[in-house]
Order: sequence, then structure tokens, then C-alpha cells
Amino acid sequence: MNIQRLIGVFFIFLLLVSTLIFRNYGFTSTQSMFIGILITASAVLLYTFVFHQKKFKLRGLVVFCAGFFLGLYLAKGITISLYAIFTNFPYLQEILYLTLPYLFGFAFLELIGDKPLSEIWKGESGLYATVKVLDTSALIDGRIVEVIKLGFVEGKIVIPRFVLEELQYLSDSTDPNTRTKGKKGLEQVAYLKGIKKPPVEIYEKDLPRIKEVDAKLVELCRLLKAKLITTDYNLNKVASIKGVEILNVNDLANALKPVVAVGEELVVFVIKEGKEKEQGVGYLEDGTMVVVDGGKAYIGHKVKGVVNNVLQTSSGKIIFIKPKEVIK
Repeated sequence: MNIQRLIGVFFIFLLLVSTLIFRNYGFTSTQSMFIGILITASAVLLYTFVFHQKKFKLRGLVVFCAGFFLGLYLAKGITISLYAIFTNFPYLQEILYLTLPYLFGFAFLELIGDKPLSEIWKGESGLYATVKVLDTSALIDGRIVEVIKLGFVEGKIVIPRFVLEELQYLSDSTDPNTRTKGKKGLEQVAYLKGIKKPPVEIYEKDLPRIKEVDAKLVELCRLLKAKLITTDYNLNKVASIKGVEILNVNDLANALKPVVAVGEELVVFVIKEGKEKEQGVGYLEDGTMVVVDGGKAYIGHKVKGVVNNVLQTSSGKIIFIKPKEVIK
């Protein structure tokens, strides 16, 4: 049982216990029932206020109340019918009268709601899921879209309206490369809006007092208590200084690259000269740069070599190998 379900069970338990306590103090069954409902409703509101930045959505609250009280009403009729069957068992009648309406109430809520009961208490930027804000660079890059599609990203995905406007501006550019980037970003947005999980929302509110898009992104993340998904190195640094948690797509890509250790053998196609004398340079399939000692002589050929050093830089790994043989 996950924590959301556990919380739901706790509220049901609180409802039943509070009802039984007041019934024991001489209140009628109906009075005890509604006192229990008031106590539990107060507990739910307190929980929401303490643990979530956002309160119930109006639609969620209406569905909650409609489902629960409709279930109570239906159960009331069934309970009255059962009274006639269990006339010789007054204690059983009392138990049915006090428990059956609640069970029907929560069951009916589950049936008519578009989310399970546990989701009613799951805030958009609250305890269980963190909002993720996508910036322009991440959308143009496109890799994060596949990660989201595969279900590795939880919580609501937010795309600000001002990011869409920036993509639209890029797509209208007279420069072919810039125009292509803008159109690619807009295509990624259209694709994301078509998926069901995680939920994707276009954030319509602007921050007019802030002019720069990067500054708007940082401020929006602070307001929503969200994480920022980006590939922009400078934005990464600025947002980190401002206390915004960053999910850098490049860092994720580097973390997923195969681990190469000194002494392993690699095969690489040497395509150009290196910076140092007689060096050659090639690339692995994942884009990792491989520097071949004495590789200038092997330009245009595949070579097998032994890894003698791995250097981690801000832009990724650089692997150094000593060639053993040419592969024809």
C-alpha cells in the first residue's frame, strides 16, 4: 500500500472512530454521522493546508462532495431495507447504520471520479510529485521528450506561455537554422500535449515585471516550487544560485553513457587530427570524443586501442587510447 492509499485509509478510520465515539455519548446515529463528517473534513483541509502549496481544485472538491454524499444517500436507503431483515439483531443494525453509508460514500466517489480517491489529496506541487518546468533549450534539444514518453519523469510537466512565444519567434526567423530549431521545439510541445501521463500543462500567466525569459523561468520555478529541465549551461548556473533545482538533460545523457575503464579495448574511426602533435580524434556512437595517441597516421581508418586515460570535463568525457591495430 503506497502512502496516498494509507492516508485515505487513515481518514476513513478517523471518520468511523469519531462517529462511534459521539454515538457512545448519547447522540443519535444521524447526528454522530454528520459530526464525524465535519471532524474528518476539517482534518482533510488541515492536511491540505500544511502539506500542499495548492488547495483542492474546485472541480476535485465538487466531485469529492458529490460522490461521497450521493453514496451516503444511496446507502441510507439500503440500510433502512436491511433493518427489516436484522430486526432481532439490534447491535448489527447499529453497525450497519454507522458503517455502510461511509463505505458506499467512498466506493461511489471512486466510481464517478476521474481519479482514484488517493489522487484527491495529491497536490500539483505538493508532497508526492514535483512540478517540472521545461525551458526552450530542452524542447529544442528534444531528448527529454523521449525520457518523458518512457515514463521516467513523474509529476506535472509545465510549459510556460512565454517559452512557447519564444519558440514561435524562433520559428518565424529568416535564418534557416534558427527557424528549424523553433519549429522543432513547437513540434515537441505538440507531441507532449498529446500524451496522457504525466500531465502536461501550458502555464498561461506571464511575469510582466520580468523581461528576460531566463529570469522568468527562474522566478516561475520558485513560485511553483518546481524543478527546471534545461540544457542551457548558463541558465543552469544562474538558477542554481537562485536556489532552483536543475535537471540538466546533458548531465542525464552523460550519466547514461557506458562506463569505460582504463585497460578496456575500444574500436573507433579516426576522422581528424587532434590538438596535440600526431594525435587523431574519433567519436563513439554516443558522441563521446576519443583521442588516439599517434592517431594522425590512421585518419580515415578504424583502429582498435586500449584505454589509457578517461578525462571528465564540463562538456562530457574524453577517452584517450593507445592504438593496437588497424581494422580493415
